[in-house]
Amino acid sequence: MSDQGELFKAETTWFHVFKDMIDNGDVAKMGPPATTVYLIIKAHTNFSTGRAFPAHETIALKTGLSVETVKRAISTLVEFGYISKEKSGRNNVYRLREKVSILDEAGEVQAMATWDYVPKGVKEAVADLKHVLVSPALDGAKIVHIEHLQVQINNQYGQGAFEPSQKVAYQFSQEAFDRLPQKLRDALNAELVDKTK
Repeated sequence: MSDQGELFKAETTWFHVFKDMIDNGDVAKMGPPATTVYLIIKAHTNFSTGRAFPAHETIALKTGLSVETVKRAISTLVEFGYISKEKSGRNNVYRLREKVSILDEAGEVQAMATWDYVPKGVKEAVADLKHVLVSPALDGAKIVHIEHLQVQINNQYGQGAFEPSQKVAYQFSQEAFDRLPQKLRDALNAELVDKTK
């Protein structure tokens, strides 16, 4: 019976891909080669550091793509913000980024949450994102970076009643602002009051 344990082995390592990558249309825009290369790089990511360094030839072998197609796919992934690439000697070192859309109550994208993909920290990053979404504090994230939040607040205070300073970065239409969750509206209002004092 002990010999049987030597005969059968299974690879049980796994990694996740956020469904938002599909739902936001990036998979379709990037195309099958880039998506497949993304999966191979992610499968090679170090659990503790979040770094991956498979060679172009390794990626080509595991994807069935040519080396030139792999290089183009990597450029696409960099362009879409899913990986960064740097040289370390003669090797490429990749760092993956997670991207998750933040939707309003109508299902419209209002912002993008991003963070470095480090496998051992995925649960903590997701918890961080959830905390930010339910907390009135917009700057409470420790791991996740919220970007591209654009809401137009100018009309909310009536014509000429509110002159935003150059430091106020929020640009909301009243309609977009009204669609945001109440806690987020309250937090933005409080931050605007602070910045206009």
